[in-house]
Amino acid sequence: MSQNKKPLIVVSGATGVQGGSVVNSLLATGHYKIRGLTRKPDSEKAKALESKGVEIFKCDLSNKDDVKNALKGADIAWIVTNFWDPSIVGQDSKEEERQGKMIADIVKEEGINWLIYSSLPDTTAESGGKYTEIYHFAGKNRVEQYIRKLGIPNVTFIYLGFYYQNFGNFIPMVQKENGEIELMVPYLEENDKLPLIDAENDTGPIVAKIIEEGPDKWNGKKVPVAADYITLKYLTESLI
Repeated sequence: MSQNKKPLIVVSGATGVQGGSVVNSLLATGHYKIRGLTRKPDSEKAKALESKGVEIFKCDLSNKDDVKNALKGADIAWIVTNFWDPSIVGQDSKEEERQGKMIADIVKEEGINWLIYSSLPDTTAESGGKYTEIYHFAGKNRVEQYIRKLGIPNVTFIYLGFYYQNFGNFIPMVQKENGEIELMVPYLEENDKLPLIDAENDTGPIVAKIIEEGPDKWNGKKVPVAADYITLKYLTESLI
């Protein structure tokens, strides 16, 4: 690659929370050519990115030909798969795992130098077998283990904490008759600490810094990301 040529970074989910954050942070540096992947290139979000100089590329991550075309010529790929996407959710983790492994295979075939993958921990191992199959963790982590053995020159794994944005969506906040707010969170007790992140604003700067520092520092590493560790009790009290 010529010293004057900007590296091409492919970002999946470019109009989503994680991908959109990464795109905006990379744009702010001015150091990269960015190809943003989306299934809906005619959306307002996609058009807004295109107006800023992002190459918008129509891509369905479940489609091998789409992915192969989208990754051609890339120097770096930043990939997130979405367990909650209609094409995946309801099939346990198998479809997300299939997509992730397929994408990784294509990254290797295309000779891409660095894959940065949004993963999650192995909950079975880290809980001592207490939580054996948390679906939206399991598929991502199995993809990570596959990637580590695949022979891609450089690989890095980002572990994002629980989104602040999930409260009120995935985590219902129930207003009780006495005025109290009740958070409906399975498995956790009120004094358990939850790693939290503002995914929309925190993801991009961290990924951009990793890319700036380069694969010599970050190859093979997993990068846990949390802005705060907060108990559910503290969180509910702060909402009152």
